[in-house]
Amino acid sequence: MARLVVAIALAAIFAAIAGAEVISLNDATFTDKVKEQDTVWFIKFFAPWCGHCKRLAPTWDELGKAIESEAGVEVARVDCTVDRAVCEKAGVNAYPTLKIFYNGEEVKKYSGARDLDSLKKFAIDSAAEISKAKLENDSL
Repeated sequence: MARLVVAIALAAIFAAIAGAEVISLNDATFTDKVKEQDTVWFIKFFAPWCGHCKRLAPTWDELGKAIESEAGVEVARVDCTVDRAVCEKAGVNAYPTLKIFYNGEEVKKYSGARDLDSLKKFAIDSAAEISKAKLENDSL
């Protein structure tokens, strides 16, 4: 019985760690996080009742795990049913909405395929473009 309890506790801990790559943002954290220096944020704005959002959820979690080793790129989500003000401020009017933010500003909106490879490529390419533009601006 004790082993079962330990096994369940360990499983819960590992499940929490495994899902930690996608950061949940809310009204209290959104502005400060997306303004973090040299960090590109790929954010999914969603509603839990939305069918498209439900289908995207496992892929978004996979993206968080797949991209966590990329320096300067964070994957996040905002529940628009809970943090409506954040979504309104970000101009979200459909679910899911996927956007890239850098230094507190929206840089790009994603409208491509919803598979892992396409999402990952978009995030990494966007980060590379932002980094290149930053280097060019810094050298002026």
